[in-house]
Amino acid sequence: MDRARHPHRPARRGRAARRVPARREAVRGAPRPVRILRRRNVIWGNAAGLIAFVTETSLVFLLTLYLQEVLGYSPLATGLAFGVLGIGTVTGGMLGGRAVGRFGNRRTLVLGGVVQAAATLSLVALGTSGGWIALLLAATFVGGVGNMLVIVGFMVTATSGLPDEEQGLATGLATMTQQVGITMGIPVMSAVVTARTGATTGPDAVLSGVSAAVLVNAVLVLAGAVLARAFLGRPDARSTTGRADG
Repeated sequence: MDRARHPHRPARRGRAARRVPARREAVRGAPRPVRILRRRNVIWGNAAGLIAFVTETSLVFLLTLYLQEVLGYSPLATGLAFGVLGIGTVTGGMLGGRAVGRFGNRRTLVLGGVVQAAATLSLVALGTSGGWIALLLAATFVGGVGNMLVIVGFMVTATSGLPDEEQGLATGLATMTQQVGITMGIPVMSAVVTARTGATTGPDAVLSGVSAAVLVNAVLVLAGAVLARAFLGRPDARSTTGRADG
């Protein structure tokens, strides 16, 4: 009698029952991108990588200003001067894998940051005479080695210790970090140079602006190394939970 009065009730119940698993599946799948951002190695590894790309790409811009506007180098001579930086990055890339294998991700990242920061800080001493090119070449080589150590450590740190289903997402996030860092660096350091020089022109004014921006650059690199040392040294909450459960 009740079924005769409500012939559509079973069908409605069936449709509702089919919706429940779909909703549960959607809820389970949705938080995955957020979940990966809770991992300490992903967050701080990418933070260190972001700083590495922001600082090194913008340093090339700052030193280009210095070489052309202060020392009067031509574009060709400026490009040749940066060949030493390229050699440094290649050397750092060759050493990066060995350093990670011997010292671990975190120590490699921190070591590279300290080396890059020290090399960058030395560039604050640059002057208006042509003899300062020797310091620039030496510092860019050493800084290139340090920067590449940071990048290798960042890539390994930000993509390791993750389940297979999160590997692609972690790699994509690391790639995005690189692109954002490359994009951000020059505008940030340009703002520092402009704030320092104002409307003043001439080699001395450009040198003053470049020196201020180089100092900011070195401080950023050192801050990245300190943050990596502080936060990557602590165990991930997920891994701690997993060991406790085991």
